[in-house]
This record gives sequence, structure tokens and C-alpha cells, in this order.
Amino acid sequence: MDELDRPFLPGNGVTFPFPLARYLPLLPPGTIDQWAADGPAVGSWLLDPFGAHPLLALEAARAGYRVLVASNNPILGFVLEVLTTAPKQQDFEAVIAALAASQRGNERLEQYIRSLYQTICAACGKSIQAQAFIWQRDQTVPGAKIYSCPQCGDDGERQITSQDIERLKQVGSDGLTRSRALARVAAEKGSDQAEVVEEALKTYLPRPLYILTTMINKAEGLGLSPQRKRLLTALLISACDDANTLWQYPAARSRPRQLTIPPQFRENNLWLALENAITIWTSQPTPVAMTHWPQQPPAEGGICLYQGRIRALMPLPDNIRPAALLSVVPRPNQAFWTLCAIWCGWLWGREAVQPLRGALERRRYDWYWMTRALDTTLKALNQHLPEQTPLFTIATEMTPGFLLSLFCAPQTASVTLEGIAYQPEADIAQFWQRSTRARRKPTGDNPKTAIHQALLSHLHQTGEPASYTLLFAAALRELAARSLLPSRVEAINNDFLGRIQATLGEVLDDQVVFQRIGGRSQAEESSFWYLAEPPGDILPLADRVEKVIGALLVKDKEIKSETVVKAVYEGFKGLQAPPARLIRACLESYARPDLDRPGVWVLREEDDPTDRRTDLNTAIHHLKTTASRLGFTATGDEPLVWANHAGQPVYLFYVTAACIFSRFVYQPQSLPIERCVIVYPGGRAGLLGTKMERDPRLKGGIEKGWHLLKYRQLREIAERPELDPRLWEELLEGDPPSWESMTQMSMF
Repeated sequence: MDELDRPFLPGNGVTFPFPLARYLPLLPPGTIDQWAADGPAVGSWLLDPFGAHPLLALEAARAGYRVLVASNNPILGFVLEVLTTAPKQQDFEAVIAALAASQRGNERLEQYIRSLYQTICAACGKSIQAQAFIWQRDQTVPGAKIYSCPQCGDDGERQITSQDIERLKQVGSDGLTRSRALARVAAEKGSDQAEVVEEALKTYLPRPLYILTTMINKAEGLGLSPQRKRLLTALLISACDDANTLWQYPAARSRPRQLTIPPQFRENNLWLALENAITIWTSQPTPVAMTHWPQQPPAEGGICLYQGRIRALMPLPDNIRPAALLSVVPRPNQAFWTLCAIWCGWLWGREAVQPLRGALERRRYDWYWMTRALDTTLKALNQHLPEQTPLFTIATEMTPGFLLSLFCAPQTASVTLEGIAYQPEADIAQFWQRSTRARRKPTGDNPKTAIHQALLSHLHQTGEPASYTLLFAAALRELAARSLLPSRVEAINNDFLGRIQATLGEVLDDQVVFQRIGGRSQAEESSFWYLAEPPGDILPLADRVEKVIGALLVKDKEIKSETVVKAVYEGFKGLQAPPARLIRACLESYARPDLDRPGVWVLREEDDPTDRRTDLNTAIHHLKTTASRLGFTATGDEPLVWANHAGQPVYLFYVTAACIFSRFVYQPQSLPIERCVIVYPGGRAGLLGTKMERDPRLKGGIEKGWHLLKYRQLREIAERPELDPRLWEELLEGDPPSWESMTQMSMF
């Protein structure tokens, strides 16, 4: 195992709503708790230099650390402030009630806003609230509406009516609204910043923009206490996001990075969005002590927020000596940073936009910009922190360019890489690093040779095809380990990424060593690579994971899911980290959840070794008796062979209790694949589907013609009173495996 390989920290499997989550880096809850298990002593100072995800500081503080967070984004700083108070639902309901009761002319604000989303139920004709309207990009009216009628129960997507279009006109021309929305952010109309804001405002339709500005204006005059005003502002931040057109429809796992309107999108009912946002802001279990710089939190744990760039805070006072740096690396996101600047202006005025002016000036964030930005920050930290200070960083949504930045910037800043774990399907990379003063000397190795060796090593370790991004990560890890990446940021130019990719491409083009599976171009997400001539003794990663989990369950009969997860990630480190859905599929195949003890899995009765051996022997018996009935003779063990009267083999059978089909599929067979049958327990079908979905080599091998016969199906065939060779062939195809894509569920 490579010395840089570390166990992946997957979090605790719990998910909960989080403010602005679709823009934030992916940070599974519980990840910081798992890091803290081997982290510095409780009560130590930790430093989060980016403040990119509020959950990081919240978890670290609850673990007993004092966390200094530097955040140059007022919106994220505000989110952190609110969540540390762990507000309750009734607190938010009170501030919504105050806003609802404010007057617009002669009617309550809530009544007025709801009237703008009024529609008619197509089934019963009653007047109800639309939950959303569906728009096509560049159209002047919506094409459909979504509602759930409380009167008759009719719900879903329905055609728009002339009444809906007439109601849309009630807000009138939005020219004045847009001018005011612009003026709250950019002072000089016609400036570069104003042009960016005007462009961003195109992601707001007239009705939601008018309602949003009306709610913000009313909120300013309510005279709420500071605490209640903060809660109302939190809800308005959610409304600011719900009001834009970046909500793709049908819903997808949308994580907007650019201010690009989807071809079809939702216009959300903003009053309902305001009410629904309460759930998002009440996700925290307990309050966390929080101060603002330079006031310090209590020794038993808390957060100190510095609202600015970390470089401006260096050097730190002598009484603050971070035991570690802990951070989520912010993914360049032009959409989020621009919107945050706009929301700051709307909610707090033009002065609040100042920290994010750069977001309104910069149009492009590429890997080259990211590398230099990370280098600048890491150098500032490295110069002022004690040598050997550990760094733990998390990065998500990998691309080759982002990966290159994550490997190069620490090297140019003299930060040493000590460990890495990467789970491609979760799209999360974790880096263990340490601050140093000295620069490592390059080994002098040929980079192409190093990359070639890295790819070979990785594919031999996993025994499975790998995506381009994963192989790119393997190449960069090897180059970093040999100090073959640039040691000074000045040595990195715009074409460096292209040169690295070209070298990787040359290596992968060696068809004697590597083969491409799927895809039409090298960097395509659908492209996978594997060894051109795989050794016969390599067991794929998924099969080894199944063996580990099966052995744990057979040994203990029942086990906690976190014990399984920990064992799997400690056994498969670094770039081998298997996905949660594979672990889940293995558990579901061999065990059942104990409904009385959440998080506990119990070995299925049929998977007790004695019972499984009985089932396997019974299947072999059925094959032999069925062969005799069809006029064949059955001989052998693995495979069991059916032969005709002339002694010629006509079928090969592999009987197995596990889902490790690679042992058969990847081996040469003495008969055509169409005459080869794997007999297996039906309870393995879901696991097989998961394996085939993630491994194109296995999927392609099975789909060449292998027959898959479940124990139950074989028993039913064997018990049929009438059976002949023709009926046998029909029945062999009568119960194919069903493997719908698994829904990811919590394992804890």
C-alpha cells in the first residue's frame, strides 16, 4: 500500500437540509467528527482559512475545539452566525407572522403576495395557491403550473390558463424595480460592476423580483429586535435564492456554477418558499458559542469569526497557536459569489458588498487562477505558522484543472503532502498535509515514466476500470510524491494543464498496456480505462469489498453499520475508497436492518454458512436431476457440465453463493458464452446490479451472453412435471435479474 494512502472519511451517513446547500462544497455531516478522532487535543485552536462551509466550524466546535474562521463572504458569515444559535421553529414562525401582518395598502402583505400566486384547480374549479410555475427559457409567459389542491386532492403539473397570465400582469412593468435592485448593489450605472449586476438580474423574473424587493423593504420597517431581525434576514436569504431562475425543471442534482438559465425552470411561490425555509434553518441540534474577532470563544469549544481574508489576520497573537488547519477548499463558483454580492446589497446596503467587489469584477475562474489564489493563501499561512502544523483539507466536484490546483499550490507553498483519499462517486477528495519551510528536491525521474507506473499500480490495485479523473488523480499523486510538480508558482503557466494531460494521453494511448472502455474522447466522463491484458489473479475491488463485509457478518452475525464502513475504508485506502452505495448493496445482500436498533444489521438466516451450503448443494442436485430428465449427463464441479449422448458438452454451470461473478466472466470458457450459466441466490441480484452499474467491464462481460439463473428459478424448473430441451431454454430466460438503480439511503 502506498504510504500516501489514507482511509477515506465518509461522514456518518446522515443528511439534513442546509442553507444554500446547492452552492456549497460537498461536506458529508460527521466528516469532521471522524477526523477529530485522531486529531489534536480537545480545546486546541483550529484555523479554517477559507470559511467555505459553515458546517465544518460547527462540527469542530461541537467536538470541543476553538475554531478561528476567516470568511470574506458576508452571506456565509451570516449563515454561520445564525446556525450557531440553533434557532427553533417557533422563533421563525413569529417573525413570519410579523412580516405577514405588515400592510401593503389596505391588505396584509401575506394576503397580497399569495394573491399573486392564485390559480384555479383544473379538477374542482376552486381557487388555490400554485406552488410553482414552469417556464421555458426566453418565453414571456409560463407554460405550466404545479399545485396540490387541498379541496379535491388533485395535484401535479397542469396547463397554464388565461387567468394565470392575467394575474402575472398585476405586477406591471419591472423597470423601476430593476433600477432599485441595481442601485442597492452598484452605485455607478454603466460601470463594469453595474453591467455584471444587470446581467445577473436577468436570472430574476419580474414577479419574483418585485415580491422579493417588497418583502425586503417591509422587513426594514418592522422594528424587530436584533435577534428577530436576524432570523427574518435568514429567511430572506433563502427567498433570494428561491426567487432566481436557476431551478432546473424537472428537478436535477443542480449545483449552479454559472449564471446560466436552464432551458426549463421553476418559478417558485415565494411566500411558500419563505415558510419552507424554516426547516432549512432549524437543522442544528444545539447552540455553539460564537464570538467575533478579536474576542475569543470559551476554552471548552466555540467559534471566532473574522470577517475578512486570512492573510490580513497574519501573524496571529501569541495566545492563538492553531494545532491544525481545517478547511473545505472553495470551488470556483461565479454564480454563487455574484449572487452573494447582490444579496448583500439588497439586505444590508452597498457598503456590505465591498468584500465581494472582486466577484463582480472577475468573469472567469479557471484552474490557473485557482492555483495562484491557493498558493498566495497557503504561503501566508506557512510563513507564520509553526513548522509541522498539520492541514486537513476537503475538496469536492473534481475536474482535472481543480485537481491540478489542489496538488500544485501546496507544493509551490512548501506544504508537504502526507496522505490522500479520494472517493470518485461521492466526488470528494481529502488531503492530509503539513507545513514546512524547506522545499523538497525533485527525484529527477521522467514524468511520463512516473505517470505510466502510477496508472499500472492503480489498475492492478483496484482490478477495475477507472475513469479519466481518477487516473488523473493517480498521476498527480505520483508526481507530487516524487516532487515532479513545479516548486515555484512562477514556473506554472496557462498551458501546464494541457501539457500534463498530453503526457497522460500519450501513456493511455499505449494499446499494448491499456484499453479504453466506452467514451469517444479521452477526457469524457463516460470513458474508462483498464489493462489491455489483465492478470487472471486480480480480484476486482467490488468483489473484495463484498468478501470483507460478508466475512464480518458471518463472524459476528450482527454488526453496526459504522463498524462495517470503518473496516471497509481502512481496508481500501487512498484512491481505492469504494462508494457508499456499494457498501450499502453488500449489506442489503447479506443482512437485514434491525428495526428495533437503528444502525444495526443482522445476517440473513439464509446466509448462515450452514444454510447457504445446503442451498448450494440443493442447486447442484437440481442441476443433476434436471440434466437426467433432459437426456444429458452432469459431471464435474466448477464448472458442472451437461453433456449429450455423444459426450459433447452443451452447458457449463457455475454454482455460487456469492456475487463474485468475475471469477467466471473474466475466464476463457470451453463453450460459447451463450451456453454458460451462473447459478446464484436471488438475494444477490441488487448487488450484481450495483456492480454492473459502476463497472463497465463486468457489465460488458455479462452482456456478451451469460445466463444468470437464480436458485429459486432453478428449483421451479426442476419441479415442473413436463420439461423438454426447448422448454428448458425458454425457462432459462424466464426470470432475468432486476436491478433498479439503488436509492442511496442512510446506513446509520
